[in-house]
Amino acid sequence: MGAREVNYGRLKVVRLGGPLVSAHLLVSDDALTLIDTGLWGIPGELRSVVRRLGRSPGDLRDIVLTHGHLDHTGGAAEIQAWSGARVWVHPADREHVEQRVNYTGLARGCGTLERAGVVVGRLGGWCYQAPVIGGELRDGDVLPFAAGLRVWHLPGHTPGHCALVAEGVLGDKGGGLVFSGDVFASYSWSVHRPPAFLTRDRSRAEVSLRELAMARPVAVLPSHYDRMEPGLHARRLTQLANKRRNVV
Repeated sequence: MGAREVNYGRLKVVRLGGPLVSAHLLVSDDALTLIDTGLWGIPGELRSVVRRLGRSPGDLRDIVLTHGHLDHTGGAAEIQAWSGARVWVHPADREHVEQRVNYTGLARGCGTLERAGVVVGRLGGWCYQAPVIGGELRDGDVLPFAAGLRVWHLPGHTPGHCALVAEGVLGDKGGGLVFSGDVFASYSWSVHRPPAFLTRDRSRAEVSLRELAMARPVAVLPSHYDRMEPGLHARRLTQLANKRRNVV
């Protein structure tokens, strides 16, 4: 996986998890912010990282969920109980976080996977609980932490799917560091859109992918990727968007 941290001036980004799914801890002078919470392994890893940084649980003030799929929300309640952090999500994804989605069509496969994930976790002593949602993400809002995170609503994968943009951390390069959630996955062996059975609205997801690509970001960190090299993923995004796909 290579590097586990990148530094942008006064903002450090620490990767938690691995290639299957990642969460990102944003470290600034005044507080810690977590983007997504992964599954059951992330809370323990987070506690170790916070200790290594010489910080305390209370320094984690906010958890921002790019969307409500289980692999992004699984550790949220445990981490919230440990730290007291406020959890943010787009209101259209509240039903995902609370596991109340009535999946239809191909997306029923996603519901099946999530139910299986809950069962597997229970066998290992982990039981999914929905966190208490204390903040709502709205398109264009700038969240008042982590040097300012701009909310970019990019629906399709889920109705409330959002990217988060850490603006002003790239100096002369501009554009901000984009945490793109599940708009696309980026691996050396496969740069791809999320599978159809994991996506609520494929047509809208394609619009969101192209919207992100047309903004020409110079630094992107998806949730599913191999190497922690934001410039590499920005280039892969452009290449993927240039490959036409017929969406039915």
